Amino acid sequence: MKKIILAGNAITADILTCYLAQDDRYQIIGLTVDDEFVSQGGIQGLDSIALSQLKNTYSSQEYTIIMAMGYHDINRSRESMFHRLKEMGYHIESYVHPDAKVYTQHPLGEGCVILPSAVIEPHVYLGANSMVWANTTLAHHSRVGENCWIASGAVISGQAEIGRNSFIGVNATIVNKIVVAEYSIIGAGALITKNTKASSVHLARSGEELRYSSQDYVKFFGV
Repeated sequence: MKKIILAGNAITADILTCYLAQDDRYQIIGLTVDDEFVSQGGIQGLDSIALSQLKNTYSSQEYTIIMAMGYHDINRSRESMFHRLKEMGYHIESYVHPDAKVYTQHPLGEGCVILPSAVIEPHVYLGANSMVWANTTLAHHSRVGENCWIASGAVISGQAEIGRNSFIGVNATIVNKIVVAEYSIIGAGALITKNTKASSVHLARSGEELRYSSQDYVKFFGV
């Protein structure tokens, strides 16, 4: 049984705690967050350890990390934590829920999380530190870059590509062979039938591009 430290102490960590509690491959020991967030959030029964104190408390030789952070700032916060933990010498586990179906022969990127009923079809590439939520489909020969967030029910069709740090919302559909450029935000239920530009925002069923860049959208609307 692997001893796990979850990176995060908010809602994503809470959800993963529920899944891991029923998975006898893992034992959750605690949570780690940046020092300023230790007193915020938290999960009952688990201590939050400041990142600056993590190595003094839990050795990187004995404990493994699972990424359990949200998509704040188009996944940049999770990306930053991922790299800092690696620099500290921790192994970051790729967690695949027992009810997920992974058929690709390519190795999963380090630190991915794949939740129940997700389907990863043959020949899929999944980049490091990406979150694949329940009931999603990554179809054959598709590629998902690092630090992405693929929300529940999304479909990434065959040979489509998702650029790094992109957010794909609930029940969004990316049509086959389409390229979603890096740092894109694809809203819930959007149908994307044309390639997107980097840092673009596409909302609603039409997938119409907004006049905001994804960075401005985050600044004004708080995604």
